[in-house]
Amino acid sequence: MSELLSHAQTLENQQQIPQAIQAYEDVIRSDADSQTLAIANHRLGVIYKNWSEYIAANRFFANAHRLYPENTDILKSVDNLKEYFSDHRDQIVNQMSQKNSDQIVSLFRIATGIKLLTMDKPTQAYPLMKSRTKIYPNAAVAKHLLTDIRITEDDRNSAIEFLINKDWLISNGDERYTISDSGLYAFYTELAELHIDSLAFTEAVECYDQAIWLDNSQSVPLFQKVICYAALEEWEKAKVEINKLPTETPNAIDASEFHSAVAECYHNIYQITRDERDKQRVIKACEEVLRIDKKNKMISNLLKAYQERKRWWKR
Repeated sequence: MSELLSHAQTLENQQQIPQAIQAYEDVIRSDADSQTLAIANHRLGVIYKNWSEYIAANRFFANAHRLYPENTDILKSVDNLKEYFSDHRDQIVNQMSQKNSDQIVSLFRIATGIKLLTMDKPTQAYPLMKSRTKIYPNAAVAKHLLTDIRITEDDRNSAIEFLINKDWLISNGDERYTISDSGLYAFYTELAELHIDSLAFTEAVECYDQAIWLDNSQSVPLFQKVICYAALEEWEKAKVEINKLPTETPNAIDASEFHSAVAECYHNIYQITRDERDKQRVIKACEEVLRIDKKNKMISNLLKAYQERKRWWKR
């Protein structure tokens, strides 16, 4: 059994279901063998069936059966769901229609929120976007449930068109659409900024974690996490993130704010460790800030405190 699959099963056994869903998706995105992939798909099917998300469950059961057709547990799950569909046909049809409408509402709120940000209206955008995280607790759940949505010409309002034009909503043909990873990335990064503006730094970190999960080639969320952890005074966590960073600061990052966060982080760590390396990191970060903003008094004073004064007989 792969470590990824074992980790996902542990989370599921601990009833950390949203985290388990994301972990099972990590298995599916890995280069695991077909039987391991089948087990991950099957467990996702079971979870979504328990959530009454029957369409998602059916999709994962079908994938599992295709990958591991001789597995009796998977075959039993497929047959049981088919039987349920047969016995509750009208109920399933009504549920599918309602969930499809709910999905369109979610897309509308995501699109409207991002559009409001382009119009410099963050106050109106924030509640619209934040409400979606209660329905989709992480990016994997959003990815699974905002899939294969039927959107007719009558449904294609300006918000839906906005997502389509940005390639954040991808056509599967026959009026079926799926939200793209880039669309979810835009959602989480924009929402993270709104959380920061509201001083909700823990929530911002959670959003940046989802953005990184969606696209780990982007470095901006990593830099932003350092700033958030510094604001939360979680110095060790900030240090962990700092050690992951590339050497070049992205243009999208406020370099003065970032290096101030690094200076504050290592200053507080140095008070405990008294490690010369931590001291040098404080000095270096302060110098970076002052190179950008020479009038930053707080950083200037911090740097002075770390600069060794010459003894009177060496002057």
